[in-house]
Amino acid sequence: MIHNHRMLRVVPFAAAVLLALAVAGPARGASPTTAVARSGMGGSTYVAGAGLPDGIDVSHWQGFIRWHKVAAAGVDFAIAKATDGTWMVDPRYARNEARAEANGIFFTAYHYARPTTATNDAVKEADFFVKNANLTGDNLVPALDIETSGGLDRHQLRGWVLSWLDEVDQKLGVKPMIYTSPSFWAYYLGNTQIVARRGYQVVWVAHWGVYKPRVPAKDWNKNGWTYWQWTSQSHVAGIYGHVDRDWFHGDDLTALTIGSMRAQSPD
Repeated sequence: MIHNHRMLRVVPFAAAVLLALAVAGPARGASPTTAVARSGMGGSTYVAGAGLPDGIDVSHWQGFIRWHKVAAAGVDFAIAKATDGTWMVDPRYARNEARAEANGIFFTAYHYARPTTATNDAVKEADFFVKNANLTGDNLVPALDIETSGGLDRHQLRGWVLSWLDEVDQKLGVKPMIYTSPSFWAYYLGNTQIVARRGYQVVWVAHWGVYKPRVPAKDWNKNGWTYWQWTSQSHVAGIYGHVDRDWFHGDDLTALTIGSMRAQSPD
């Protein structure tokens, strides 16, 4: 995923060390907890991710992934790109889904948003995503990756995002999560809390090189972060080159599956 680097907040020394570590990436196959401990910054959950489930997010840019090696490296969950706009299905998605699940990794999909002012554009993108993601109750709740405005103003973009989320909620019977950076949400959506207030409480924050992520929309309407993409420059066994790395802010990924979330929702 591509994000706005200009707004990354780097605090002195320790965060600078963390940023350097993130750029270098942990040793192939090492967990982020182990890697950060080597830097002498263990002891803080937000820095080291001690005990937090460890995840990755991928797309066709990662090429051919050897998922058995990813699983053996201790990766707990994976979020893979399924669709882009209304025209592109990620060519690696079907294999990524099948092989990640076969190797016991919690899995879900994300949709890369391409907002436009065309009639029912958000609904069409949502339907395209649901059709091609092939998610079941055992999968984690899916994500809307919103990192471009498509030229929409704040009011229009808020409406677009809510329309996409509402359509997926109607089709899957579960509320999706939002993937965003603090700077994007603040600038293009006015740091609105309306999404969280409408019941979309799961946010996946992209914020690199910091002790802990800055969560938009006033700490996502006091819900805090659920997933944190803490670097784009990590290494994991089974994947050639760099890969995004994520932490889950909890100890039970099962609670965030579509089936579990449906069971918790009021009729």
